[in-house]
Amino acid sequence: MTVTDKTSPATAPTASPTAPAFKTERDVLNYWETLSQEVNLARGKIGELAVSLREHVNVLENVKNLDPSRRCFRSVGGVLVERTVKEVIPAVESNAANLRRAIEAIKEQCAVKEAELEALRKKYKIRVQGEDAMPTDARESSSGGGVLA
Repeated sequence: MTVTDKTSPATAPTASPTAPAFKTERDVLNYWETLSQEVNLARGKIGELAVSLREHVNVLENVKNLDPSRRCFRSVGGVLVERTVKEVIPAVESNAANLRRAIEAIKEQCAVKEAELEALRKKYKIRVQGEDAMPTDARESSSGGGVLA
């Protein structure tokens, strides 16, 4: 992603308390790119965890009607371990709950970073290359919702 900045040298700190004071435009852009990468990594991690959560939910749906004394196999650290359905269900439910909590925590962190990116975008008038010069709000209202609008 290439970012362009159409402002004079940035000498004032951003409004965000976590953002550092910037001495040059390059500092602003470097910080912008770092935050963008962190947001993209967080979104990727959310996707990975969501796939794992779907697998856990699928397992729970498939074993919930089985006889509790029936044998099943569970992968623990890459090793298949023989257990009963009764022993496996609580562990899978616990893992699914942990995955849900992890996804929510990452979403919250991602939202904070996205808000910081938007604050930087507005304060320093940062535009991503290929993006038109129209502000985001104006683009959304004029698009009409169609693909070719």
